[in-house]
Amino acid sequence: MNENKDIKIREAVQFLSEGDKATKKSWFKKPEWDVAGQNYEKAASCFKAARSFDQAIQAYQKASDAMFKSDSLYMAAKSMESAANLAVQQLKQPERASEMYRKASDLYQAHMTPDRAGEMLEKAASAIEFYVAACNLFESEDRGRFAIDTFKRTIAIMIKNKRYIEAVEIMHRLSKIYQSNNNQSGLNKNCLGIIITLLAAEDEVEAKKQFQTFCQHAFVRSEESAISSSLLDAFEQGDQDLIDKVMRSPIVTYLDNEIAKLSRELQVPGISSRPYIPQQEDQENKNIFNHEQSDSHFLHNQEKKSSPYSLNDHMGNEDEKQKIDGDNDEKKVTALPAEDPIHQPPSAISAPVHSQETAEEENEGLC
Repeated sequence: MNENKDIKIREAVQFLSEGDKATKKSWFKKPEWDVAGQNYEKAASCFKAARSFDQAIQAYQKASDAMFKSDSLYMAAKSMESAANLAVQQLKQPERASEMYRKASDLYQAHMTPDRAGEMLEKAASAIEFYVAACNLFESEDRGRFAIDTFKRTIAIMIKNKRYIEAVEIMHRLSKIYQSNNNQSGLNKNCLGIIITLLAAEDEVEAKKQFQTFCQHAFVRSEESAISSSLLDAFEQGDQDLIDKVMRSPIVTYLDNEIAKLSRELQVPGISSRPYIPQQEDQENKNIFNHEQSDSHFLHNQEKKSSPYSLNDHMGNEDEKQKIDGDNDEKKVTALPAEDPIHQPPSAISAPVHSQETAEEENEGLC
């Protein structure tokens, strides 16, 4: 029996090697993804026969990836489904299986097979129900303190599948376990997780109600309470920058993985694109302005090129022209006869000077 197992594992390793070789790219060779996918499938079958299920799952996932890259969407979905079946049936890992079922569903949907896609979603949901049943069992046997990890896994898998309201219900049940164990620190983190999850579900009203309820107890004195208050204020004000700042707090960073990841995706409803559009418009206007400026500069340069003179030469020619015009005016003035005041310019005609002698002569003439 062990010999057969070893033989199958060696065969699987050989198929994996062949598959990896087919994915290599060189100067004269492109990756052969279809060949790689077939080898990975064979490797997965050998691992499965050897009851090395974890390695079989990994091989199926590699096969799915290779077939996706070769545009064989249906075969990629089949390989991912096979991996999920092994995870839930042989390894009893419904959380892991649920994620793979969802990937298979997306691949079937891309291949235009909605019936199979729906079936995968149902299997993903059944994996979640497995965890919910485990939580119910722990509560019925009054062994809640041993079930904290199971509750957390259930919450994580629900958030992954965007089943936020159901996740909040499980969180409330987890809060009761923390209260019964006098675990205030765990309770505070769980309450903050509820606020974040409700905001992700775009239920700001319920998030505020829950926050007010939590603040009737010791939660109000915690750092998680301050974070929750700032977060709710940011949503009320529509301040995305404040949300991003609050979510970078270490208090949020050290929450459970899926909740921390969810917090980084929080967006104010209807305002996710608002901070960027004005900047983009301003940049576009700036680009248009620069374009117009460059066009005018280009036309000006063309005008300069069409002129036989440069700017300095043009200025110099203007001065020369003015000088020549001035000389011509002087010549014109000197050329005119002095006794002909009519043809002289007004500036050349002097007004008569009335001295005292001329005045007496005029008076004598009148007499």
